[in-house]
Amino acid sequence: MLANRYIKLMRLTRVLEINKYNFNNCISINSKDRSRTRNKYSLYETLVNARPIVSSVVVQDKTNLRKTVSSQEVLEKLVAGLSTDIYQKNRVYKNDLMRVMSKVKEGNFCTKKQSLLLLRCCTQLLADEAPATRLDLAEQIWNTIRSHTELTVDHYNELLKVYIDNGKWLTVSSFVQEMSPIIPNITTYELMLRALGEAGDIDQATEVISNMKTQGIAATENVFNSLIIGQGKAGRIESVQEVLSVMKSLRLEYSADTYTAAARAYAAARQHDLVVSTLDAALASGIQLGETHVMEIVKTLAAVEGDSIIPKVLKYLPEETLRRPSISPVMQAAATQLVFAGRAGAALALYECLPLPAFGPRDDRGLHGRSLVRDCVKAGLPSGVIADVAEALMVSGRNPIAIQNAAEAALQLARGPLATDLLTHMARLDLPLRPHYFWPILLQAAKTHGEKGVMRALATMARMGVRADHETLATYALPHVSHAAPQSLVRKLQAAGVALGDAVTAVAAVLLHAGQVRAASEICEIFSAKVDAEVLVKALAAGYGGASDARHAVHLLEDVTEKARDPAQDWVGRFLCELVRQRRGFDVNKLTAVVEALESTKLRISSSAAEYCLSRVPRCPAPLPAALAAITDPARPDDVTLAHRVPHPRDMDEAGLESHLRELEAKGLNTRGVLRRLLQRHVRRADLPAARRVADKCRAEGVELSAGMRAAIVELHVRVGELDAAELALAELRRAAPNFTLDEHKLLDLAALAVRHHRLDDALRLLDDHARTRVVRGGAGVAGNCRRLLEAVAAAEGTGAADVRRALRTLTTGGYCRADTALLAPIVRAHLNRDDLAGAVRELASLAEQYNKTPLKHEVLCVLLTALGERAAARALGERAEGDAAGGAAGGGEGGLADLVRAVLDIDRRLHGAGAQISVLAALAEVGHASTLRRLLLDPTFTFPGAALARQCARWADERRARPLRTLADAARGLRRLDLAHLYELLMDVYQREDDVSAALELWRELQERDVPPSPRLSRTLRALCDANHAPPPPGLVRQTTAAS
Repeated sequence: MLANRYIKLMRLTRVLEINKYNFNNCISINSKDRSRTRNKYSLYETLVNARPIVSSVVVQDKTNLRKTVSSQEVLEKLVAGLSTDIYQKNRVYKNDLMRVMSKVKEGNFCTKKQSLLLLRCCTQLLADEAPATRLDLAEQIWNTIRSHTELTVDHYNELLKVYIDNGKWLTVSSFVQEMSPIIPNITTYELMLRALGEAGDIDQATEVISNMKTQGIAATENVFNSLIIGQGKAGRIESVQEVLSVMKSLRLEYSADTYTAAARAYAAARQHDLVVSTLDAALASGIQLGETHVMEIVKTLAAVEGDSIIPKVLKYLPEETLRRPSISPVMQAAATQLVFAGRAGAALALYECLPLPAFGPRDDRGLHGRSLVRDCVKAGLPSGVIADVAEALMVSGRNPIAIQNAAEAALQLARGPLATDLLTHMARLDLPLRPHYFWPILLQAAKTHGEKGVMRALATMARMGVRADHETLATYALPHVSHAAPQSLVRKLQAAGVALGDAVTAVAAVLLHAGQVRAASEICEIFSAKVDAEVLVKALAAGYGGASDARHAVHLLEDVTEKARDPAQDWVGRFLCELVRQRRGFDVNKLTAVVEALESTKLRISSSAAEYCLSRVPRCPAPLPAALAAITDPARPDDVTLAHRVPHPRDMDEAGLESHLRELEAKGLNTRGVLRRLLQRHVRRADLPAARRVADKCRAEGVELSAGMRAAIVELHVRVGELDAAELALAELRRAAPNFTLDEHKLLDLAALAVRHHRLDDALRLLDDHARTRVVRGGAGVAGNCRRLLEAVAAAEGTGAADVRRALRTLTTGGYCRADTALLAPIVRAHLNRDDLAGAVRELASLAEQYNKTPLKHEVLCVLLTALGERAAARALGERAEGDAAGGAAGGGEGGLADLVRAVLDIDRRLHGAGAQISVLAALAEVGHASTLRRLLLDPTFTFPGAALARQCARWADERRARPLRTLADAARGLRRLDLAHLYELLMDVYQREDDVSAALELWRELQERDVPPSPRLSRTLRALCDANHAPPPPGLVRQTTAAS
């Protein structure tokens, strides 16, 4: 039914398009609310927001294209969706109800009909919610609608229905007093008696009937039916017969409701024979009970554990229901209610009473009964119960993959232990288990228990006989464990049941992607296991850093060639081909370095690999062809994946594309695609003359410029800074292809160029028009372009922070981006560019208050500390600098700067707590205030999270910033609060990556003079650096290395 509903909506969409409805110009929903979750009402809101475009109106006023939809109209559509669910599925969903509630609260308005429907939704229509939850929702709705709606007797009647369906105990006197001055009507009395009957409260029911007689209100069939149910739930079987006799004496005909009430009364009293006889009597009287009646009896039987008779009762369903294999909405809603009441066996009986489904070749065999097992999972039933239900569906042939449906539901709902139990049951049934089944379990285990949880999940996979493949390890396991000790990590994986070769391959690949070629080489050398050479070759090509990694890369290739599962392949040749195939970051010097390093080894490549490398590097340096020839073995079999391989045009460089173009022209084939590639390639290189030559060639040969090619020309002019030409090209694009949507990153770059030409208003108008006439996707893909635009506004002459805020507001309201720390930074930058430190701090405080973010906090703090100087900075931080005379005179403006420093720290402390201390240490280290930094470290009252400082040091090392590391190491000399050995190792790593031998030797001499024993890792790093630069190692390093040997 849901599918049919969507088909109808899509047909409606087509009709709107035929009638020239323009969705792009009229969507007023904020982009940040466009989620892809199961929101069947989002299309409603889109359709409401659409309106036809009238050409005359467009000409007269382009600013009135959008039509804002009132809250009442949106509320009406959402309520209509609820009503549709009720009539088509006999149920509603909590998320949909809460969405409607938020709209009602937002507008403080709803009609009487809408308020009654909202109350009705809190009955058993919310089948997958507990009665307590439904009552709580009803109370929220009641408190909301009573503030703006005049309550009537209909509202109280609907509230009584909520009480009935959720088993709430009713005190009649209190309820009538709460209704005052509203007078109860006959429906109110009937519902009160129904509530009392469901509770078995005969005493209060008698009082209500007496009041009805006093007021002259005659008893109806519903009154007697409620009394019948009440007598049955009170265990008074004889009284049930008496009520039925009274009805007959009053000449009230028994209806289906009466027989249903009698059967429920006997069911509540556990009189199963009387239940069957009552149903037989109904049939004998010519009365056919409907699905709703039978489901009420079934639910009553299930509540008193009368599951044994339920199959007999289900035989009294209408014949058309029993002939149809698919379950009806009424029965499915009843099954959900039974499951959430803990009666999964009774819910299963509803499916088993129906005929077996007949599956066609293209039918979904897992559809029948899927909602049943999903409800069991969502209700949190024990795994044994869920497995029994699923197995019953499978054995009967109703759903051959029911247990898979249950496991899938558990994984989607993040029920890790339950999913593991169900997967274990699948393994017992010899059903296939695949590694990706365990991906959600690994993620949840990592989030809950960290590394131990990941290892336990991998061990569970191994126990079930599921091999953890490389994707599972590299993507879902290793990112959540520590890589500090790779050898120990491999052993842990092996202990968890991962094959040694798989563990070595995964850990080495992760290290290679992180650029740690040496560590990966050591892993492959230490462990003797067959590895996946293809994975490691690709990872090595991605992580290979150049000359400094060449020796370790060669060692790794030696191990890979020796330990590969298929040693006959040309793995070294494949590595070189992968290296030259990189579309980004390829440097011919990297290739030359590794080829020259291979010359001194026995490793050789095939002729096809050498030819492929030379074909991809047409303008190679002189040493490369000779070096490739030296490592080529003509006798080595060619790799079939490389021999005579013609690269795709997208992988060709300009020379290759030119050659391919000449070949196509000679053969008389279509050249438009190659011309487009050439034009885009020239645009990326900002080669305007070459791009114009290609465009002129297209015009001369009659090749029509496509919209994509025209967009590339726009981007070309933007890249070279030609604003007028870019605007003309954009106008030509819009004239030639008015429906073409220019890429958002190109549009943002054009706007940034306009800003640099002092045309901020035009830039913002361009973005606003695009957002008004097109669907803006935004997201992470254009976040960098948005940031560059805001930075251009901040740097432009005559602009200020207010202009940056205006530009950011245009971007966020248009849906290009969301306000995050990186995009808020230009607002503060606008003050720093103008040396307005006080304004920067005020802006920082405002942003922290509005967004809970502190953009450029670190840079502002560094600028303030630099402007203060070390002594004044020490005073600002509550310290006294060394040699500072008591009461020394402060420089001009020092007090104001000190107040700004304290203000920044207060903001940081308010948002980040103890993490603010790391900001102080990091800023002092970066500006070089070693003495002030040391005093803070000596102060025992100055506490900071050590792990956060370690992460900051690692970040400095990754950014190759030696100065802050050196300052921190000098300040922490002789202190135990920091791991000095680790600091010196990070410093040495930076010197190695910078290839700075002199600085590394100077650090070594200082450590020797201070009698600080260097760690083995530091010694190895220095030795490798000296060897790589052919520099003699210091004597102390030689002695230490010899002793270690």
